[in-house]
Amino acid sequence: MEKQDLEIPVREDYPLAPEEYPQPLPETEFRQPDGRAEDAAPPGEDYVNPDEKAEFSPPGYGRKEASVPSGRKRRLRRLLYAAVALVLLGLLFGRRGGDAIPAAAVVSTDEPVYTSSSDVPLPTAVPSDEPSPSPEPTPEPLGREPVVETDFFYFSHEHHARIRLSNTGALHSVRVEVREELLDKQVYEHYLSEEEISAGGFELPILSTGDLYMENMKAYDAVHGWPKFEMTVTAWYENEAGDGEDTLTLTREPDDEMGYSVSYLRPDNTWSEVVPPDSFYVSPYEDTTEIRYLINDPDAVTDPLTCSVDLSWNGRHAAPEDYEEVVEKHEYTRIHSDGTETPEVSYTKLLVLRRPDWMPAEGTLHVHIVQRLAGTGELWVRDYDFDYPIRYDWES
Repeated sequence: MEKQDLEIPVREDYPLAPEEYPQPLPETEFRQPDGRAEDAAPPGEDYVNPDEKAEFSPPGYGRKEASVPSGRKRRLRRLLYAAVALVLLGLLFGRRGGDAIPAAAVVSTDEPVYTSSSDVPLPTAVPSDEPSPSPEPTPEPLGREPVVETDFFYFSHEHHARIRLSNTGALHSVRVEVREELLDKQVYEHYLSEEEISAGGFELPILSTGDLYMENMKAYDAVHGWPKFEMTVTAWYENEAGDGEDTLTLTREPDDEMGYSVSYLRPDNTWSEVVPPDSFYVSPYEDTTEIRYLINDPDAVTDPLTCSVDLSWNGRHAAPEDYEEVVEKHEYTRIHSDGTETPEVSYTKLLVLRRPDWMPAEGTLHVHIVQRLAGTGELWVRDYDFDYPIRYDWES
């Protein structure tokens, strides 16, 4: 079967004139069209109108045979192939910078066709909302000096103290001492053991200015004073050169914190103008009306003037509607260190719980009080049992 060439359609099949005759054949010269047949096909047999059904068919489609082109036409075809190859190379590689090489018409397909490498979309970076992590600062190397931190605070007469230690590799010894400033008396002294230093902390026992006052009442009354504590922490450690010992000393006074107490007014006590007999009541250690009482809501304690209270007996808790708030007036005389006296008037907000019927007349009340410390910012919880009514020595 004879191979048909369908790549480049052949428009005319007339043999070309010999190369020594550059003029075209007489049949192909231009003829002036006849006005009467202006719209008709030109005379001659060089063109045949296609079938109407194949009007839009691709060129060369439906041809039975194709004549073998002459040598000159083959050379022209090679030149045409070379030109097409150059265009394809331009399409593949494009030009560096500038406009893309113009391309020939491309038949539409289902997928997008790019006429130049510069038209191919490149992947773009998607911006992220997350900030770039900042490098963590390099900690400065610690020397041999230990890190000593302290907490020291009090609720009325009751004093609490804690010591925190770190970087203790060169630490030899630690001493904590509490002295009373007015009489210059040592109240407490303790050398931390190796286990306590290794644990990184130590908590002092509760120290009371009230106990010290009772033991030295005459001395304090003589100066019209009240005990005042001061804590000193001393640490000994190996020096930087490693050939001796250095000393670190911290001295501080306690922070004043708001404390709370629970009391019971017996049925036969009628001295209070605002607290009814046979009632429990919570009062702050300081005379103030700025206290905000909450009933069993420790999560809402956000400042030092807010207090959460829960009173219960045998596992049963008093309901919020069982409590009431009252304001108590105090009138007293303040005696100064120089002996002068000043009359004082103050007011205190109290939280009162009349003893419910399900609580016996005598028993043990469980107290749960939560507050926030002003000095450290931590929640401070008091959880203890309170026996009522209070029996005095002369009643036993």
